[in-house]
Amino acid sequence: MARDKIKVDKMTAKPPRIIPTGISSLDGLVGGGFPAGSFVLLLGEIGSGNMEFAMTSSVMLAAIKAGRLPPPTGPGIVLPKEIWWVTLTRLQSDLMNEIALSFDRDLYEPFEKRVKFVDLSKDYFATSSVPLEWVSEGWAAEKRKEMLTSLGDALAGVGKAVGRPTTKPKGCCKSLADFLLAHARGNVVFLHSLTDLARLYSDTEAKQYEFMLFLRGLQRAAKNWGGLVYTDLTTNLFDKHMEEEIASCADGVLAFGWEQVGPIQRRRSLHFRKFQGLLSARQDVLTRFEVNITSSTGLYIVRPEAIEGLRR
Repeated sequence: MARDKIKVDKMTAKPPRIIPTGISSLDGLVGGGFPAGSFVLLLGEIGSGNMEFAMTSSVMLAAIKAGRLPPPTGPGIVLPKEIWWVTLTRLQSDLMNEIALSFDRDLYEPFEKRVKFVDLSKDYFATSSVPLEWVSEGWAAEKRKEMLTSLGDALAGVGKAVGRPTTKPKGCCKSLADFLLAHARGNVVFLHSLTDLARLYSDTEAKQYEFMLFLRGLQRAAKNWGGLVYTDLTTNLFDKHMEEEIASCADGVLAFGWEQVGPIQRRRSLHFRKFQGLLSARQDVLTRFEVNITSSTGLYIVRPEAIEGLRR
């Protein structure tokens, strides 16, 4: 009787929710996409493909949601409700210009209309020596107005300290956490970049410990949000121990790199270092791929069987 109940439960159980990457050449190899609720680290050298993966995924998902590309089909596959980019140091216009130059117009248009941005640069630079005008002219004007108000209050005998901000900066991680709590549920979020965020916490062991706690909390919360959170980290900028500890906080680690294939020729490669709920469930999934980049497809998988050592 108990065995019959187990069989019925297995037959009636819903398939796990899968959110496509939008990169069809990859989705077809990994069962349609990545498990919903995953925190994914895009790790790589500059130009090796981690940033290109993020751009391609967001462009293709926007095109699918706009009806420009056919939607993926399969058990448990769902599209995200929204697509978000969170930037810490880079201007939205700068990132959008790069994507506009990297993709054909018919792919860029849905991205421009459907992908949403949030800029946390004010919190990132709030306690730095960077001039306010470098971050935002509007922010600089607000601060000047605030200082003039404080000066007027001081002259009027109100007793406020001249030039002291009326609000204390929230901190970058706190602002990021607030945003994710409000917007990550059921959505795909690209955080650009973890490299920038890690720099704020890399100078002391106490700060590194605080940073790792934040990442582990993010990984845990992502399970409840049921979307995907991607973030990119440039390799060889932090010590190996910190880089490995950051990787240990993610559900999936996609490592991008360059491989020498001749005296002067190199090619990009993608290696799945780990992926909870994906590699363990699908033993047939290849873990290493050759990748290429074009304006019509963005990043795509090239002949995975051509890389030495791959086995199905």
